[in-house]
Amino acid sequence: MTLSGKRILVTRSVEQAGELAVLVRAASGIPVLFPTIRLTHPENCGPLDREIGRLSSFDWILFASANAARFFCERADRLGVGSWPGTLRVASVGPGTTKELAARSVPVHRTAEKHTAEGLFETLHSAGIRGKRFLLPRAEEGREILPDAIAREGGEVVSVVAYRNGLAEKDEAVAGEIVSRPPDVCTFASPSAFRNLFLLLGNGTARDMLSRTRIAVIGEVTARAVERGDFRVDIVPETYTLKGMVDAIQAFFAARRSADPA
Repeated sequence: MTLSGKRILVTRSVEQAGELAVLVRAASGIPVLFPTIRLTHPENCGPLDREIGRLSSFDWILFASANAARFFCERADRLGVGSWPGTLRVASVGPGTTKELAARSVPVHRTAEKHTAEGLFETLHSAGIRGKRFLLPRAEEGREILPDAIAREGGEVVSVVAYRNGLAEKDEAVAGEIVSRPPDVCTFASPSAFRNLFLLLGNGTARDMLSRTRIAVIGEVTARAVERGDFRVDIVPETYTLKGMVDAIQAFFAARRSADPA
């Protein structure tokens, strides 16, 4: 089961595109790199630095994305935080985030079974929320679902911006290529990656291109963003990881070949 030369659009940031590209090549596919997002540290790291210095005052630190884990840990390392308080428990939204934390030697005490903010809340609920303090590092424009749900259950949430999710610089050559010859599959790992495609290509051009390809996403939140744009999501992996997505893309085309062997 391989991708047999299928062209796969990779919209992840420049720093993160490599992992997916390697997986696509390993499956005999052709990665087409067109970053739509650009991840950066906050303009003002003061609030983040302050909460890193107060880690011992929290019962839990919550990571709702691998990016939040990456940028928070990078900043903590830069500030010389060698080890985290032994009383601090760590919760992760899913396997990709847990993998990012494990790579940085951060133990994860709970990983959500359902890899969404709602799923992370359910995991915390079973551990007890009332009277506990939670630190939530997140993007500049993070959703309020998780902090609101925790607050309703009597927990205290401190949200802090760990990174900014902006618009990538447009690669004109690749843009021309994917418009004139749409990839076999367009992949999106976040709602912002999907939305930014329209900003880079223009609404009409992006809609036309996407109407002539297949769409693969990681996660329910990304799937809902695509569907709100009036597009069908063709491929959603059971495991919300990059490998899971590549495996799901391979399975999709294998099923099509089986249905139409000619």
